[in-house]
Amino acid sequence: MKNVEYILTAKEMQQYDRNTIEAFKIPGIVLMEQAALSVLEEIKLLLPKAESRILVLAGMGNNGGDALAVARLLYLEGYDVTVLPVSNKLPEEICVTGEAAVQYDIIKNMEIPIVNQLPSDSYDMIIDGIFGVGLNRKLEGKIYDIIDQINQYGGIKLAIDIPSGLDATTGKIHGICFMADVTLTFAFLKRGLFLQEGKQVSGKVVKKRIGITPLSFLGKAPAMTALNGSISEYLPQRKPNGHKGTFGKILVVAGSKENGGAAYLAAKAAFYAGCGMVRICIHKEQYQAVFSKLPEAIYDCYSDVQAAIKAVNAGMEWADVIILGPGMGQNDISHSLWKEVIRGPKLPLIIDADGLNILSWEENSLLLHRLQAEEESRRTLVLTPHPLELSRLTKKNVKELKENRESILEEYSLYMKAIIVKKDAATVIYHNDGRMSMNLSGNHGMATAGSGDVLCGILAAFLSVFADPYEAVVTAVYCHGKSGDYMMEKKGFHSLMAGDLIIGICHLLKEDK
Repeated sequence: MKNVEYILTAKEMQQYDRNTIEAFKIPGIVLMEQAALSVLEEIKLLLPKAESRILVLAGMGNNGGDALAVARLLYLEGYDVTVLPVSNKLPEEICVTGEAAVQYDIIKNMEIPIVNQLPSDSYDMIIDGIFGVGLNRKLEGKIYDIIDQINQYGGIKLAIDIPSGLDATTGKIHGICFMADVTLTFAFLKRGLFLQEGKQVSGKVVKKRIGITPLSFLGKAPAMTALNGSISEYLPQRKPNGHKGTFGKILVVAGSKENGGAAYLAAKAAFYAGCGMVRICIHKEQYQAVFSKLPEAIYDCYSDVQAAIKAVNAGMEWADVIILGPGMGQNDISHSLWKEVIRGPKLPLIIDADGLNILSWEENSLLLHRLQAEEESRRTLVLTPHPLELSRLTKKNVKELKENRESILEEYSLYMKAIIVKKDAATVIYHNDGRMSMNLSGNHGMATAGSGDVLCGILAAFLSVFADPYEAVVTAVYCHGKSGDYMMEKKGFHSLMAGDLIIGICHLLKEDK
């Protein structure tokens, strides 16, 4: 796919850093200077007044070297700079290593103020250069205390590459973490900035170029990517001579006797995302309410198990893609519908919400696994669990999922031969062929009832026209988030509703043409 971001683990970033130095013979000190210049550039935007007071926290390794180089550049620009070397050792025992030692000597020779303990003064900005992406241990001692105190200080808090204390791969906090307002990360984005507590402690993330490029992959690209362009760059061209059957026929098996809202939201979102026709298999008690809002859809109604099976089979004979589960509940009718769809034609299938809860039953999980294991009965399968649903599906508790997210999701996607859309603050998509993507669009205003139903509709619409199902799913999740971002600008976070996301799709696709 065009215009992708690479989302790196700590190990990947360290390898590409080494590749740049060893394969291209670019000295580490040159990369350090490039990093410092990129940080200076951003600071001058944040604090244009040169007399601003800045405290620089510098660790003993290369991240500390970046911070020391920044301190020198700021000093030369006229900023009031103070440097605090941060270590659990006594001041006289501090040993700065590698290129950082060169930067430390320069700071001393230029007589830039260096202090041995945390000043109590106020600062316009505090720069965190204590630890970089390699941190993998719990912080304690003096370092813990300094970060704890600094987090209480005012002023802009800026982290270099990654907030100290944050695991660059998992997003786990190692005991304590610098609470950044802005994180300037180098060369590529890091997974930990968006996973678990990472989003909370990283503030605004800005990627800065320092000379490490995809050339440094040396043929071995990172495992995870993310979209970052306009939606139109990823969508297939619509055929000018197409008709309503050309652009996808979606069957929505959703809702229950008590609930029709989920079916309505999924169906309308599919229309707004570009599909040609939608057919809704729905309980007759909800028909009038949903039809009055969405007369464009076709309806197959039922009131008992036999009628439900007849209705869903009529829909499956007609459809290109199926949505199964939103608002279905877990009763005799929903279980019968679920099994009928699973045993039905090999159409691309999205299972969401109650469909996932029904799947979590052991007999149903084994049934779907057996069907997916055989090539003649395997279909394109998309599962869209949030953390609790994923816990039920995998039989792992939420703590295990946090600690071993990637391995568990890879294992389950292989088991089900499925594309897994793990919905969270940063949604991650896993394909059973090994491809992975993180979605960087969207916002916390989208954490509202019905948002997942809207995603189902977009997924179905895109699956019906994309050649590659994985690319369809990644683009649909991205579109869903971009729609939320568009409507957040119009309404703010607090008032965002699922129906707004559908309106956002319309405006987004129109403006992105």
